[in-house]
Amino acid sequence: MNSAPKTYLRSSLIGAIFFFLPLGIVAVSFAFSTRNRLENGDEIGAARAARWARRFMVMTFVVGGAIYLLLVIAFLALGAFSS
Repeated sequence: MNSAPKTYLRSSLIGAIFFFLPLGIVAVSFAFSTRNRLENGDEIGAARAARWARRFMVMTFVVGGAIYLLLVIAFLALGAFSS
């Protein structure tokens, strides 16, 4: 018997709250699906849902980080941080 896959629930919640909500909600949904499938004994389905949760969690952090970076660059270009 293989070890149970990670659910990525904590990191998905952090990504949804602080980075990019639309992709974060999908990641959280797959994380809950992973947990439910593990409880029902569907290890293959849980592993598949865990892979999707990880993918969307990573996309949440990448897209959210890119948006934050673009905002900082735009504010710098507009002179928002100069005195």
